[in-house]
Amino acid sequence: MEIAQITSTYLSVPPRSHGGTELMVYQLVQGLVKRGHGVELFASGDSVVDARLTAVVDVATSYDEGCTAYLDKEMETRNAYNLYRDADRFDVVHAHWPTLAPYFSPMTATPTLLTYAYIERPLHDYYQAHFPNVHPVCISRSQAQGLGDPGLPVVPNGIDLAATPFGAEPENFVVTVGRIAPNKGTAEAIRIARAAGERLVIVGHAPAQLPWSQAYYEECVKPHVDGDRVIHYEHLSNAEVLSLVARAKAFLFPLQWEEPFGLAVAEAQAVGTPVVTYPKGAMPEIVRHGETGFLVETEAGAADALGKVSSIDRAACRRLIEETYGIDRMISSYEELYRSLSGVTS
Repeated sequence: MEIAQITSTYLSVPPRSHGGTELMVYQLVQGLVKRGHGVELFASGDSVVDARLTAVVDVATSYDEGCTAYLDKEMETRNAYNLYRDADRFDVVHAHWPTLAPYFSPMTATPTLLTYAYIERPLHDYYQAHFPNVHPVCISRSQAQGLGDPGLPVVPNGIDLAATPFGAEPENFVVTVGRIAPNKGTAEAIRIARAAGERLVIVGHAPAQLPWSQAYYEECVKPHVDGDRVIHYEHLSNAEVLSLVARAKAFLFPLQWEEPFGLAVAEAQAVGTPVVTYPKGAMPEIVRHGETGFLVETEAGAADALGKVSSIDRAACRRLIEETYGIDRMISSYEELYRSLSGVTS
């Protein structure tokens, strides 16, 4: 099949540091190429993939200090236009939200599959009402239910287990990974770790494009970072993050919103590290309470759970991901959707 993949120009594929959507897109593109498909990726010019690459910017806009918010929007628009003005040469277009693909989809008869990395219900409803050639796919069952459309297809993000280490012997610290923002619960993680008497390592940054995240970091996180009981790494590569999480006794994820998937949570279990989190969003789908981690309701409950993580079989955490969230399963699921939409069987 001839497949176009389009993602935001905001981050490269793969991302320079740890990342969710762009890492998934990278693994999907690489896997499709290995399976013999013709793939063209529309993304930033500093992306590195084995497929054809078409770019409207040389460097991802988040890495370009000279890129303004206005130019960022312009480049996102141009990226989508650059694809759809010649989309008839593809059997299917696979877009990854938040690209502007839906608004250009009427330019071609080629169907667009749109993965909802994150989306709000009014936007989903708008797409369904105005863009019949756009076919959404969710990344968890809870996301589909939250959109009021539980019949939507679901393809969970996949983990490349061949590139994921396993940590059999944890060290004496807990870790949290993710964008530093109120909805990710970084401040809560600090309080929970302190209440449990645990050292905490934080990996993540407060995006400059989100002023409230910057203020949150300065007020609620930075004052507690002392380089000993609370350590903070702003940017690490995905390989460095996996190595760090594999050495942790627990992955602490006190999220404050309905997380649509949570790739970092799946990655944590893939390296063998139990997860302590709240039962929000997709967490009950990804974490098996008492088997691969603990789903708790309060900060006190989370602190108590950190004292129980040694009872979790780290090999069981790895097996869950192998059985449910392997990268090959994700690629095969997308291939089935491509064939269904395009009518192409090979």
